[in-house]
Amino acid sequence: MVLLFAAGYLIKEEYGQLEFYKKVIEVGSSVLAFGFPALILSYTRSLKSKVNFLALSTSTVVVLAIAALPFLFFVQWEFLIVPFLFYALFFNGGIMQSYLLVKKGSNYVSYYKIIVSIFFYCIVFLYIYFEHQGSMAYVYVNYALLPILIVYTALELYKEKLVKSTLKKYWTLFRKLLLSSFTLVVSNFANLMFLYTDIFVIKWVSQQANSEIADFSFALNIASILLIAPLTLVQVNIEKLKINKTFIYELHKNIKKVVLPGALVLVGVYYVLVSFLFVKYETTFVLFTIILFAKVFHALSSLFGTNLLIYKKFKENLIINIVMLLLNVILCWVGYNIYGIIGLAGSSAACLALRYFVLFFYNKQIVANT
Repeated sequence: MVLLFAAGYLIKEEYGQLEFYKKVIEVGSSVLAFGFPALILSYTRSLKSKVNFLALSTSTVVVLAIAALPFLFFVQWEFLIVPFLFYALFFNGGIMQSYLLVKKGSNYVSYYKIIVSIFFYCIVFLYIYFEHQGSMAYVYVNYALLPILIVYTALELYKEKLVKSTLKKYWTLFRKLLLSSFTLVVSNFANLMFLYTDIFVIKWVSQQANSEIADFSFALNIASILLIAPLTLVQVNIEKLKINKTFIYELHKNIKKVVLPGALVLVGVYYVLVSFLFVKYETTFVLFTIILFAKVFHALSSLFGTNLLIYKKFKENLIINIVMLLLNVILCWVGYNIYGIIGLAGSSAACLALRYFVLFFYNKQIVANT
């Protein structure tokens, strides 16, 4: 809702810059998190292991952030270090959420996510509405919330009474897991970059980058609603996928039954939005249909990407993500230079379709051979 408000309230140049910073923060924080949220979920069993992994993960992320500062100063993005830290440590998919999930359960982490999200998006809204630089809203909100959640983390660690000798013991194990973390980092980075290639290519080659990013992002945000149901279906059925290898086909059919009608509904919704409420985006309807076509394949492939991780095919997942990222960058660059933003969207859709079929047939082999 906040992004819809921003799209309507800000001029296109400001909204495009807001979306660009949002994407950069999401990609940068995924690198900084270094796969630690997944490690906490996978390798912690006892209370001691959970607390010590939280302390070690948080400390390592801070060290990585300090190490990244010279590069960020060089590219004049040093002001993004706080957003990177906040997202990596405390926001959706961050280290603290994984820790709270394994230590205190899904109900507690749900409250945590709701409270943090309410404060986060309220501050973003207020900043967009009252400040003349609304494009920086997704940057400055992190400066307000990071100190509060650092205090919360410190209190959590103090309450658990960390022991130096125990921390050293867990550091030995933690250090051994850094290599597998690195594989997750590269894979997650490649996956995010694959999904955001369009935005970065526009920023790279367009003469009116922020305006075109605004058009593309507005259409993308509406089309991405299509992902909510399939991602939820995959998450709630993970245990069934682990137990019954052929259940993937039944779940795939169920996802298709949701995605295809959902896409048709979104076409109607988008037409109404750009015709009556967001008329400055009325020229983006064709762009939206192409992006929505791409999101259909994205929604259908989420199941097969998750299944690779269930079967611990980390190397294969990494290779697929990197190859598809490189192909997507090349095709999007060529598509934009020939047909503009429509060509870029078409190239991205073609890559997502290809990725879907690669994942589908590879998962078929896995199921047949296990």
